[in-house]
Amino acid sequence: MSDISSYVGQPNLTNIHDKLLNLDEGIQLNLDSICELVLPIFDAQFCRLFCCYDEKMFLVSQKGEMNQAIQQQVLSKKELVALVHSRKSLNKLAHITHPYDESLLRHISPIVLPSGLVFGYLEFYRGEGANLTPKEQAIITVLQRDIGNHLLQHKHLIAAAKSRELHLLISKHNRDWIFVKDRDFRIVYANEAFLNAYPQAASCISQQDHSSPVYQSVTTAASLEQDKIALYQGQSVTTEDITAADGSIMVYETVKRRFEDGGEVPYILCIRRDITERESLIRQLKEANNDLDDFTKIASHDLKAPLDAIRRLLGWIEEDCHHILPEESLENLRLVVSRANRMQSLLEDLLRFAKIGREDRAVTRIDLAKLISDLNPLLDLPEGFEINVAPAELVVPSVPFKTVMLNLVGNAVKHNDKDMGKVVVECKVSEFCYEISISDNGPGIEEKYFERIFQLFQTLKSRDELEASGIGLAVVKKYVNQFGGRIEIASDGENGTTFTVFWPKPK
Repeated sequence: MSDISSYVGQPNLTNIHDKLLNLDEGIQLNLDSICELVLPIFDAQFCRLFCCYDEKMFLVSQKGEMNQAIQQQVLSKKELVALVHSRKSLNKLAHITHPYDESLLRHISPIVLPSGLVFGYLEFYRGEGANLTPKEQAIITVLQRDIGNHLLQHKHLIAAAKSRELHLLISKHNRDWIFVKDRDFRIVYANEAFLNAYPQAASCISQQDHSSPVYQSVTTAASLEQDKIALYQGQSVTTEDITAADGSIMVYETVKRRFEDGGEVPYILCIRRDITERESLIRQLKEANNDLDDFTKIASHDLKAPLDAIRRLLGWIEEDCHHILPEESLENLRLVVSRANRMQSLLEDLLRFAKIGREDRAVTRIDLAKLISDLNPLLDLPEGFEINVAPAELVVPSVPFKTVMLNLVGNAVKHNDKDMGKVVVECKVSEFCYEISISDNGPGIEEKYFERIFQLFQTLKSRDELEASGIGLAVVKKYVNQFGGRIEIASDGENGTTFTVFWPKPK
């Protein structure tokens, strides 16, 4: 619940009897009018309105003639609260010395705001014996409601003033340049950051001297063109490089957006932001991507071509000399050929890894069983190996998804140590993603290796024991992350492994 300050603001606490509350001029006039109206309606000698603030009573308004003795008659907060709890007004005979030596009847009506907060009280004095009629009691009820409505209006004025003050403070301390133009493209407001950037034009802007040459220097033809786009189309966004006085290049983004005031008069809100640091990082990233592209091209040609030549030469040597070389030399030659083949495979896997994220991301409808069936010729399946796929349809990017499935199913086949190996592929469809699980009956993976297996060039067996590049699962994780998904592993380290891919559904 709001406190009294939200309705009346912060009063001056130095002298509560002499100083009225600092209310809005219009609201104060309305409250004065109510006290003025009480005098003829109730034939009262004088009327006062008090506000209870911080345990003290503040005089809000008073009308009529009163002497010093009457001025001292002020309720305490405790008396006011007791009066409110009694749910009635107080009529009390006040024997007060008056110029005509007469006794007056003091009428006190508490003011309770619509929120239930006790604001204060309205009181008036009139001749002894003049009790309130039912009509007068009804009028007092109306006056209480009117006072509450005026105070509620004042609360809204205070909130609006605080909001304006807060907006001005935000604008003042914002490092972005914030300025507003009218429908004639003239600057009608500029924050401190903007004025600091154009100190010579500050006085022209504050005085609205739009004809000054200094003011004209702030507005360029390009800027005016963007103003027109924002005014007639609703918004304009531009990025530009500006050379600073020290020769450095600064990058600014300017957003201009049309808005209208309460009278539907159009304006343009302009915000210019320094994005030099962000743009510098973006440009560095683009350079790094270009370097990666260059590496990919070099690896595709300059590294693969010599490697292919070495493999061919070794093959020719083996063909020509296998009958004259001792068995030990032939074994060494086969070992060299094997290493060259491994290098070829590693290089091709690296190239695929480097190209992740550059493929077509367009989605297509895929039948999971048919996809795995199409991959079977690439898996080098041992005799008797069984792959079971539950029927499911998915809408996913074709190439990335096929690559993930090929690596996961291929991994399950390659590492299976059972005579009758088996892989089961299933898919559950949830609200936001596909949950594809690939389960095998292989040797399992110990939990301590769950993170390691997704790192580049990491294998759990030596490459002489099992030929592998150690890139397959790294490719899987990179693809899954690229599309906003995740991958989980479940295994006890002995009885098979289940990889579960959570692939987001297209929006």
